[in-house]
Amino acid sequence: MPTDSAVIALVNDVCAQFARAEVARALAGHSTSHAEHATLTERAARFDALVDERWRELVKAIRAGLPGAAQVERFMPVRPLTNGHVELYVHDTSARRLIVLLTGAQALAVGAHMTANGAIVLDRIGQKLEPGLPHVKAAPPFATGSAVRQATPDGAAGPPVAHS
Repeated sequence: MPTDSAVIALVNDVCAQFARAEVARALAGHSTSHAEHATLTERAARFDALVDERWRELVKAIRAGLPGAAQVERFMPVRPLTNGHVELYVHDTSARRLIVLLTGAQALAVGAHMTANGAIVLDRIGQKLEPGLPHVKAAPPFATGSAVRQATPDGAAGPPVAHS
């Protein structure tokens, strides 16, 4: 298994050999004689051969370092933006691609709702989630002491009233 520094060294070598080949080709294009052109073209071909060789080594090193199931993900459905917003890539019922722009809070709310709905659906079809979830300790009551706020009944006006 190659180390990260060995892979980076291979990448640097591939880039350096590629740059040398490009420089040799550029110089050959500006050469003043057939002999100089032939020499520089031959030099570019040698560097290209080194690029091909190092490239194969690099591919082998990368494949050795990755698990067999690792693949490039072709579609990222969620993309966080630097301004705190989130892009959600979706398809409508006609298979048209849409991009939904959400604030961070909206994205969290959508994610929470999707997770809750997914859990409900799995429970309804008989797949129990409990074995895969960590144990959660019982939470203390939400309100303690003498001042407890009671919820306002549906349709009642005004905020809840604190009782002591």
